[in-house]
Amino acid sequence: MRYIFLCLFILSNFHGFSQEYRFPDFGSPTIEEIKMKDCSFDPGAGAVYLRKDAITIPDNQQMIVYFRYRIKILKASASDLANIKIRAYTNFDWEKIEDIKAVSINYLEDGTKKITELERGNIYKTKDDDYYSNITFSMPEVKEGTIIEYSYSSYRKSYKLIDYWYFQDEIPVLKSTYNYTILPGAEFSYRILKSRAHSIRMKEYKNEGRLFFEMSNMAGVKDEPYMDSKRDYLSRLELQMNYSGGSGLDKERFVGTWPELTQKLLRDEDFGLQLEHSISGTSELVNSAKSIDDENKRIAYLYYEVTRHMNWDNYIGIYAKDKLKFAWEKRRGTATEINLILIKLLRESGIPAYPLLASDRFHGKVDVSHPFISQFSKVIAYIETGSNKYFLDATIHGNVVNLIPVTLLNTTGYLVDRKNSRFITIADPMHYDKNFVNIVGTISPSGLLKGQAFIMDKDYSRLEKETQLRTDSNQFIYANYVKPFDKMRINSVNIDNLNNDTLSLNLMLNFTHQLVESGSYIMLQENLFSGFEQNPFVADERHTEINFGRNKIISINCVFDISEDIVLEALPKDIKLIMPDTSIAITRTTIHSPDNKRIISKLRLEMNRSHFAVDEYPTLKSFYKKLYDIMDEPIVLVAKNK
Repeated sequence: MRYIFLCLFILSNFHGFSQEYRFPDFGSPTIEEIKMKDCSFDPGAGAVYLRKDAITIPDNQQMIVYFRYRIKILKASASDLANIKIRAYTNFDWEKIEDIKAVSINYLEDGTKKITELERGNIYKTKDDDYYSNITFSMPEVKEGTIIEYSYSSYRKSYKLIDYWYFQDEIPVLKSTYNYTILPGAEFSYRILKSRAHSIRMKEYKNEGRLFFEMSNMAGVKDEPYMDSKRDYLSRLELQMNYSGGSGLDKERFVGTWPELTQKLLRDEDFGLQLEHSISGTSELVNSAKSIDDENKRIAYLYYEVTRHMNWDNYIGIYAKDKLKFAWEKRRGTATEINLILIKLLRESGIPAYPLLASDRFHGKVDVSHPFISQFSKVIAYIETGSNKYFLDATIHGNVVNLIPVTLLNTTGYLVDRKNSRFITIADPMHYDKNFVNIVGTISPSGLLKGQAFIMDKDYSRLEKETQLRTDSNQFIYANYVKPFDKMRINSVNIDNLNNDTLSLNLMLNFTHQLVESGSYIMLQENLFSGFEQNPFVADERHTEINFGRNKIISINCVFDISEDIVLEALPKDIKLIMPDTSIAITRTTIHSPDNKRIISKLRLEMNRSHFAVDEYPTLKSFYKKLYDIMDEPIVLVAKNK
C-alpha cells in the first residue's frame, strides 16, 4: 500500500537562500487557481490547498523554516479554514514565530482583484501548556471563492529536531514542496511514505547542500470510523539527523540503527542514566512495596501510588526534561519522567521493569525499518512476571493496572534493554470490552414501555464509561441512553462500584420509552442500550485500516410483559451469524410464554479480533449490514382496540 524510500546523506556545502527565493509569488495566484470552481482529483471538496510549501535552512547550529500556505475556499461550508492556528514549542524560547504575513484575495464581478491584509493587532498568542503556545488569527473577508494565503518564519535554537513534512492533508493539495538544506558536515537520513497512486519529484543540489521534494494532486484524507491516526495515511517526508558535526549531547542523540539507539539511550543523561540516581523521599514507599509478597499486588501498589502522587504536564517525547528527584518533589513531570520513576521504584522493590518506547495511536504507527526517534510519543514501563505482562503508563489516572492504556492498544513498542532489546506488539487478547444489558419491562396498549435496565460494564468497557461518568455523569447518561432513542426518558439512575475498579461498573436505570407505532402495530426493539444504534460501516469504499482497539462481548437479555389488550403478531427468527474467519459472531433467540403475555429475548455479540486490513473492508461491511439488520428487526405487537 505504501512506498518507503530510505537514504543517507553527508553534505558539506551551503550557500543559503536569497530572500527573493522564498516565496516570490506570494499573493499572486495563477489564472488556473483563480478559475478553479471544483477540485478535479477530489470532487466536491469544500476547499483545496493550492500551495503548501516549506524551506528549511541552517543558521550556525540553529534552524530557520519558512512556511507558506495558499488555500482556496470552494464552498462556504469550509470558511472555518480561515481560522489559523500555529503551534510552537516556546519553552525556554526554543522556537519563535515571526514574520507573519496573511492576505485574503477576492475577485469582484468585473474581475477586479481585491486584497485584504491581516492587521497585526488581530494576531494573538496564548500559552497552551508548559511547553507549547498557539499563535492564532482569522483571515478577513472570507467567503466562497476566496483565496487565503499566509506565511511565517520559525526560528529554532537547534537544528537537530526536524518536523515531518506532510505533503498531503485533510483537504486536497494541488501542489506541495519542501526544500531542505543540511547543516554543513552533518549526516542525516530521510524516508518518504506515500500512496502508490502518488508520485514525487526529488532533486539534489550538491553545490548548495540542498534537497528539493515536490508532490501534486493529492486528495484529502478524511476521517473514517475506527481509524488510527490520520497522520499514518498522509503522504509525508520524515527526516532525522544522524550526526550534526558537533560533540557531546548533540552527537549522542543521533542514531542510525536500533542496537545503536538502545546503547545511546541507556547512556543518555535524560534517559537511561536517570535510573542510576536515587530519588529522595521514596525509601518508605519502596519498603512498603517490598513487604508485599505477591508480585502482582506489589506492582499494582507501586503503580497506583505513582499515579496518585504524580501529574502529567502534557509534554510529548521520550526524554526526561528534569531529574527524576525534582519531578517527584514537584509531583509533576513529563510522561517519561513519571514512568521512569515508576520503573526505578519497581526495580528497587525487586520487580524487573524496563523502559518501553511507545507511540499513542493518535501519534502514528511505528515503522521498524529505521530508528526514527520521533516515531515515539512516550516511554512506559514494561514488566513480565510469570504469565503476566504489564504495560504501565502512570500518567493515566483511573487506569486499571492489568489493562493496557486504550490509546496504546494494537500498537508497536520498542523495549530498551541492554541484553534483550526488541519490538513488542502492545495488544490484549485476554481482556475484552464487556457490556451486559438486562432489561425487564411492561408494555401498555398505548405502546409505552416502562422498565428497568441493569447494565454491567467490565474491563475496557468499564474503563471507558468510568472516565465519562467522572467527567460529566448527566451528559454521559443523555448521550448514551437518551439521545439514541426517540421518546426515551430516564426517570432515575443508580451507579454502583464507581470507586472500586476490581468490580463491574453497574448502572440501574428506571425508564419509560414510547415505542414506534404504525396504526395498531407496535414495534419493540431488542437492542436497547446496547450502543449498536447506528452502523459505522456504510461507505462504499474505505481507505484506512479498521482498529477497534479491543475485543468485545455484548450481551442483551430482555423480559417483556405485555398487556391483555396486546396481541403478539410476530417474533424475529432465531439466528446465528458468523464472519467467514469466525472472528465475529452474533446469536439471537426469542421465545414467548404459552399465553403470549411474556417475551424473552437474548442477543449476544462476540468479537474475537480487533484489527482488520483495508482489503477486508468489503467482507466486514457485508457482515455489519446483516448484523444491524438483526439488531434492528423488531418484535411486532398489535393493540386490540386500535
